[in-house]
Amino acid sequence: MSLRAGQPIYAERPRSYASSVVLFALLCGGFLVDVSVGGGGAHLFAWLAAAVLIVGIDLITVRAARSFRSLTVTDTELTLGEHVVALDQIGSLDLDLDADEAAPILGRPVGFGLPKGTRGLALHLVDGTTLVVPSRFPDRLRVALQVQVDVPDIRSADADELLLLAEIDERADSLFRVSGIDLPQIPFPVDELHDAKAVLVVGRPPVGFVRVDEVDGLAHIEALAVIPGRMRRGLGSQLLAAACDWAAAAGYRAITLITFAEVPWNAPFYGTRGFVVVDRLTSELAELRDWEQSVGLDRLGARVVMRREL
Repeated sequence: MSLRAGQPIYAERPRSYASSVVLFALLCGGFLVDVSVGGGGAHLFAWLAAAVLIVGIDLITVRAARSFRSLTVTDTELTLGEHVVALDQIGSLDLDLDADEAAPILGRPVGFGLPKGTRGLALHLVDGTTLVVPSRFPDRLRVALQVQVDVPDIRSADADELLLLAEIDERADSLFRVSGIDLPQIPFPVDELHDAKAVLVVGRPPVGFVRVDEVDGLAHIEALAVIPGRMRRGLGSQLLAAACDWAAAAGYRAITLITFAEVPWNAPFYGTRGFVVVDRLTSELAELRDWEQSVGLDRLGARVVMRREL
């Protein structure tokens, strides 16, 4: 049986009226206790006023939350509060997302980020814009939308693409400058890319890359970068996973990297993806750390060596 046009096929409600029922039951219980000790009749008006005030405020709060934050999908549109997106305007979407910092979050003021307990699902519209939809169940929402999922095209870089990676690296570094971290001017080693163990890119032309070398007999991520306009869409995670898969297939037992300890998209990012900080450094890693200190990276923040077993 087909659905009528506009009939909901998926819905997420931010809150239910259960809290109002619980509050009313607690107040009734309190009134009965008061009656049992002889004070119920005299305090009846106070209990009624409390019930109206407390339960009423909770009802208003729940109704407002459901009005402005309820997410509904019909066969023709996605609605979040007062915001409506026609399904035929959605070209594709990204599942692995923390919320594109450059994209507006549907139903949220600029700069407020995702509501607590939700994840972002990026909708790439046919007009070229991107909207982030906060959802408690993004996988279920994706199924309801029945929209194509973007699958990253991760591959080895072509020889004529290596020159493009310097620009990607420079554009990615701009995020540090915006955050108040003025990285030292270190020339991008284009010539060294030819000697890297692997250079993997995403997109055609590339919008991100990861360079894998060998350090002390282990695979080592020398660089990972995605251009700002494509950040926070899961491409960094996909590149990192591809680098780890490549290293494992090549016979390496672990993979290492060096990064800033407190920059959110550095050590915390890698820490949630299986990398742990190591204190005892092998000889070549120690040399890399000495070089980083000599060029001034340590003056910008604590640096750590991280490792993931493969």
